[in-house]
Amino acid sequence: MVFFAFVDPLLLRDWTFPDIELSREAGYTIGFFMFWLATASSSLFTWILLRPASRFNAPLPPER
Repeated sequence: MVFFAFVDPLLLRDWTFPDIELSREAGYTIGFFMFWLATASSSLFTWILLRPASRFNAPLPPER
């Protein structure tokens, strides 16, 4: 919300992809899902890093 309070989707489109016809509502929708994807990927990465190490650090089998 704060990002789009200062950035107009049409102006952003003109800077990045001027050849694509995109309405302001479509720009807000794409921006919402991009921020949602960034938040979800950040949460997934945190979940991966916080898994217990015991799942991966099993004792080695005894040597013969």
